[in-house]
Amino acid sequence: MTVARTPDLWALQREVDALARRVEQIDSIEAIRALRARYHELVNEDAGNRLHELFSPGAAVSYGGRPEVRGRENIRAFFASFPVQSARQFIHSHVVQVEGDRGKGCSYLDGRPVRDGKSFYVVGRFDDEYVRLDGQWLFQRVTLSVHYMIEASERWDHLIPLPASPSTAAPAQVGAE
Repeated sequence: MTVARTPDLWALQREVDALARRVEQIDSIEAIRALRARYHELVNEDAGNRLHELFSPGAAVSYGGRPEVRGRENIRAFFASFPVQSARQFIHSHVVQVEGDRGKGCSYLDGRPVRDGKSFYVVGRFDDEYVRLDGQWLFQRVTLSVHYMIEASERWDHLIPLPASPSTAAPAQVGAE
């Protein structure tokens, strides 16, 4: 004779709660990875003047031994005056840990900045702290440690496929047959 088992509703509720916490944590990790990706998308699309939008109001930035900058408006000014004319940045191995509305992460940078008319290779590591404010993940602290930066033998910035502005675009050929 088989005995029908009645589900332990408390155990089932605990399982559902545990799964909900795991899903929340995974969603947070993915949102933070998207935040880090958006940072480099803005850099790579020459929109560095918008990077401050990704930071909390009380955030801090410390880049490669430069003095720390605090506050969103100071971060905006920092990136506006950064001595790099163009840059392309590639991020690797982004590891994220989340606990509630706070997180930490690190990623490795492979960058190609142009500074003072010269191209460079730069390799470093970003160490980040994140905070969730009003449901949105933002940077609370970004620290870039540069491992090395060397001059490239050739410049690359002239190869960037930037769209021509209407005033510099070649006139269309009309009536050419």
